[in-house]
Amino acid sequence: MSLWWQSLLQWCWEKLEFATPELLWAAFLSPVALMLLHAWDRFRRRALTSRLGELPVIGRVIASASPGRRLAKDLLVGFGLGLVFFALARPQLEGKRRQELHGLDLVVAVDVSKSMLVEDVGKTADMEARNLEPNRLHRARELARALIEELPGDRIAPMVFADGATHLPLTEDHQVAGRFLTDLGPSDLPPGSNLAAVLRVGLCVLRPDLKEQCKKVLRRGHGGDPLPGESDSPRNRRRRERDEDDDAPMVQEVERGKAMVIFTDGGDVDEEVLRAVAKNHEFGVATFLVGVGSEQGGVVHEVDPFTGKRTAEVKKTKAGATVTSRRDDAGMRAIAEAGGDDKRYLVANESGEVVPLPIVEALRNVSRGVASKQVKQAREIFQPFLFIGFMLLIVEAAISTRRRRPYPEAR
Repeated sequence: MSLWWQSLLQWCWEKLEFATPELLWAAFLSPVALMLLHAWDRFRRRALTSRLGELPVIGRVIASASPGRRLAKDLLVGFGLGLVFFALARPQLEGKRRQELHGLDLVVAVDVSKSMLVEDVGKTADMEARNLEPNRLHRARELARALIEELPGDRIAPMVFADGATHLPLTEDHQVAGRFLTDLGPSDLPPGSNLAAVLRVGLCVLRPDLKEQCKKVLRRGHGGDPLPGESDSPRNRRRRERDEDDDAPMVQEVERGKAMVIFTDGGDVDEEVLRAVAKNHEFGVATFLVGVGSEQGGVVHEVDPFTGKRTAEVKKTKAGATVTSRRDDAGMRAIAEAGGDDKRYLVANESGEVVPLPIVEALRNVSRGVASKQVKQAREIFQPFLFIGFMLLIVEAAISTRRRRPYPEAR
């Protein structure tokens, strides 16, 4: 019997999850608390009975009272409440379901270099509401968020870049993708604007099958690994597996389109950049660029490393000249042309309006596909515990504390 109980407890520990585990304390403490109250109540009754008179006489007077029934009632209440609280903790068993995904895989990249803090754009209603400076970075983030909202069926991989690029994997959670684009700024990445790195990383995110080419581009960190001293129990392993659902293999039923949208004011357009975008085109990745800023441009300021905001100090070259930045239409059009179509370079509206519709229309020309994958889904099993708990409470209410027996006077 002990082995059977050990096997049952081990199975529950490994397989069961609880949506509100804090209620488990109430489930286990309810029977204990009721038994303690029963013992205290019995002690008090004995003490009061002894003060009324001789025990034999008192025993004949209270002959119909049933301590056994009172104990049974308290046991039923204790275990009934325990099962109700156990059900309220919402025990769950892991299950799987097939999820069908329609749409395309899209990398949304936002330039966060120092030049993106130049204030040469109009102020939008969103900037007014959030009390933000009218600079290129806020315009690019606003456009990127509006674009993500227009693509509900697509998987998004948000990316921010300067001299290097950092990103999240492809996800259906558009809210997380939008927050990621807002959380990182110029002080979080090395200074510069490396478009070649963005194109290389974007290709590897969209084409994970290119393992040999992407070994040095994508490096997995140690997030999710057990901390020093943390046990690697089956429960912890299961939680890590649940957090990695986005990496579950997909079955391509109809090939999903793949595209990149880069919001930037331009960068160093050299042979490396042109080769990278041509390679993306070769592997079926459509590259769109959205130019942010104005042709007149503005002065670039230094960035506070702690707040990420621009300072009053003007950025200067080694020769002492003031650094200015203009939207590089010619360079970005050349990148779009090397990627297969110069019409894939679009210019953000400078009047202060947020109009992502031209970008959305351009992305609609990219083929959408169908894919499916097995995702984990918790199955609720609280119903039988709740039913049994209520039944025990109903049975307890139907039991009397008095037993049927003739009174002494009737003998």
